[in-house]
Amino acid sequence: MDALHHDVAKALIRLPTVIDAEFHESYEILLRKLERIFRAEERWMEEIDFPELRHHREQHASILDTLYQGCSHLAGGNTQFARNIIENLLPEWLHFHASTMDSALARELRVAALT
Repeated sequence: MDALHHDVAKALIRLPTVIDAEFHESYEILLRKLERIFRAEERWMEEIDFPELRHHREQHASILDTLYQGCSHLAGGNTQFARNIIENLLPEWLHFHASTMDSALARELRVAALT
């Protein structure tokens, strides 16, 4: 899980510096990465019958919905809306999510590996 998060963190550092002409493609690449990471986490949660699975999925769905809205704005030529998501909302959300939901999942995964 840490390797997956590191990959997203690298993309988040790079994405704000991308010029507008390349931003849309880079944004969608990051979105696809997050979708893959969230699917992997949700599979792991299902495998260990994680008690917070529903809540964790809801958080994933909520941020993905926001990112999809960013795609719609990008398609309409509004790069600033999506940049605001990347520069302000997503880093804060990911930090909170990783330090709460993902850390709880990591603990449960370690426990499951020991049993």
